[in-house]
Amino acid sequence: VTCAPILLIYFCFSITNQLIRKTRIFPCSEPVGDSNDIFTTRTRRQIEQMKTWDRVRVYTFAVYWGIFFMVMQVLVSKLTVVFLSWLIEQTSSFGLGAVTAILVGVGVAMFLLPPVPGVPVYLTLGIVLPAQGHETLGWVGSIGYSIAIGLVLKLFSSALQQKMIGENLSRYVRVRQFVGVNSTLMKAMRLVLSQDGLSVPKVAILIGGPDWPTSVLCGILRLSLPQIILGTIPVVMLIFPTCLTGALLYMASLKDASGNPEFSWAGTVSTITASVTALVQFGSMIVAAYYLEQTADKRVDDVAAIVDDAEVKKADDEAAHLNKCYREVTQWNKIPVLPKLLMWSSLACIVISCYIVQLFSSQCFTEHSLTDSIDDNLQGNVGNLFLPLGWIATGLFSASVVLLYVFTSWGKVKAKLKAKEAAPKPEILAYGSSDRTDFDLDLQAAADGIHADELVVSSNDNNNSVASYHRRHSDSQGAHSTSTRF
Repeated sequence: VTCAPILLIYFCFSITNQLIRKTRIFPCSEPVGDSNDIFTTRTRRQIEQMKTWDRVRVYTFAVYWGIFFMVMQVLVSKLTVVFLSWLIEQTSSFGLGAVTAILVGVGVAMFLLPPVPGVPVYLTLGIVLPAQGHETLGWVGSIGYSIAIGLVLKLFSSALQQKMIGENLSRYVRVRQFVGVNSTLMKAMRLVLSQDGLSVPKVAILIGGPDWPTSVLCGILRLSLPQIILGTIPVVMLIFPTCLTGALLYMASLKDASGNPEFSWAGTVSTITASVTALVQFGSMIVAAYYLEQTADKRVDDVAAIVDDAEVKKADDEAAHLNKCYREVTQWNKIPVLPKLLMWSSLACIVISCYIVQLFSSQCFTEHSLTDSIDDNLQGNVGNLFLPLGWIATGLFSASVVLLYVFTSWGKVKAKLKAKEAAPKPEILAYGSSDRTDFDLDLQAAADGIHADELVVSSNDNNNSVASYHRRHSDSQGAHSTSTRF
């Protein structure tokens, strides 16, 4: 998704480069290589290398990445801002206590939703609480108050996510298998987060990681709640600039009696504090990734000493054969044309959708901020947030999801059929097999309705025993046939 246009541009440059080499305009040019090839030798090697990839796996992950981008960029980023702007508008006439109670309740509910990040919640606190409390607490006091509420809200929500969601989900083997509790990454994370007190790696993970997944993972890994709460307290470094940005945005919107901005400097400073917020958030993510990699590389013995989850290991072993069958039936050179078209169409739809939203955002969505009114800016209809091009991008996104679902469903059906065919079948031995024992003959006789004591078995002469069995078996069948005719 990210590199598709860049790859096409690279191929165009390679074709141009090859054409120039063929003309031999520049004596210092490298050799043409294969004169019948439109690409340079290096590009051709790279293309051949890409042909060895498991293309279905690569395409599938590319579509997943595009889906993640669209969900976070549209459903979360845009719609969360619209909802919070509505909340700000509705609570504008309430007192500080009532507004605080409403925001805490809404904030906890939003924190319990997996895709919702904490920054929009902190930004809302920074806008609403100073707006309601600056007359009684002053600007500094009301901003400090919003920061304190944000910290309490984050810690309380993290505890709920860990104990109420994470530890309950940890009872399910499929959940533990999905998050990969036996993987090196999860074991490295367990080592870092299990440390008592505060450390840079621990704090970086708890601040830089996504709010809901990080806290829920702590519950699934059954980590100590007090230690996790202690490690989460430094999140105030993220809450402080975010709430301050919200307060400055509100202050920038205030005008005096003559219509001039009351705080003309607030807009400029809010840009700086917003940059600090982004720096803290993304910086902590990078630091967290660095220390996780360092832990996995340098503490190999400690990571290996963590005992695997036996139930998850068993589930992984059982799923391994089915996954192998899925990879085999979805080999690109083996699948029919229709499934290929499904995968190509899904990939094309998500790539086009992502680039439309990224490059033409102003033509896809109506600009709407936390301080805007839905009635004024969107004419009272949330659907007006989407412009025609935005609806097209959303439609392509939906089509990509459906097409990928159809393809993967087809692949899973084929994989189950292959796994069923490849399942070992019980070996049935022939009557004349030299591996048959006296006990085997007794069982076969019982199955045929012949009493075991009618068999003449000689352990010293297996061939004679088999011949005797056949003779009596034939006599029994003849008697049964006569009785039936009678």
